[in-house]
Amino acid sequence: MAEPEGSAAYGADGERAGQVLRDGVVVVLVRPLQSGNVGGVARAMKNMGLRRLVVVAPPAFDVDRARWMAPGAEGLLDEAHYVATVAEAVAGCRFVVATTARRRHSPWPAFEVDAFAARAFGGEGPVAVLFGPEDHGLANDELAHAHALVHIPTDAHASLNVAQAVLLVGQALHAEARRRGFSPRADAKGRRGGPGRGAAPQASGAHVPAALGSLEPLVEEWMSTLEQATYLVGHEPLLVQATLRRILQRAALAEGEISILRGQLRRVRWKMKHPG
Repeated sequence: MAEPEGSAAYGADGERAGQVLRDGVVVVLVRPLQSGNVGGVARAMKNMGLRRLVVVAPPAFDVDRARWMAPGAEGLLDEAHYVATVAEAVAGCRFVVATTARRRHSPWPAFEVDAFAARAFGGEGPVAVLFGPEDHGLANDELAHAHALVHIPTDAHASLNVAQAVLLVGQALHAEARRRGFSPRADAKGRRGGPGRGAAPQASGAHVPAALGSLEPLVEEWMSTLEQATYLVGHEPLLVQATLRRILQRAALAEGEISILRGQLRRVRWKMKHPG
């Protein structure tokens, strides 16, 4: 398999990390038994920014089944390479690792997933990650193409679905790319919950409390609702209002949260006026 064009000449740190993620990591599925798992792998790769998929000698491949299991990642399946041997799959790669969920007594060095992710960004040219078939994993002659093993720690049950294994490795690679300055780009065609929707990644977790003056309309809405519900009968309205205002001030609500609460209170009052 030919080395991707431009793989030896990346730009600034973040741009380079993104290009390594998309062009410099080759996911190699060796003799996958289930076409649906190939689709699941494509979806996991798309989630984590990986784009290069090679499938080695699938015994029976149903592309429609694979596409059905890869919503939003069908294009990745269309661009995948299908080859006969592991040697063909890793030709042109500078570094090859084989994944395993269990420790092996072998001459190969072994990496934890995070350590491999750092290694993947540490040189020029693509790296390949081998994933074995679902029943027995990689054979010894297939492992012979690997420079090292990547160990995916598990609890007592060591067996992982191949799409799960790809997702775990992909997530470690994606996290390493972000540590190196990569910022995921929004996809204009993003599916529900994807990067094309919602807040930008850099805005995640930001909370800006609203100005105190923005609380007063909410306090008025709340008091009106309490009055309509007859809660204020037997209570001092000014004391209730002062207590409510202190509670809301401590909550440090954002503008959007205030709007949500006001909408809820209006709906409650409407329902009380129209019980039927």
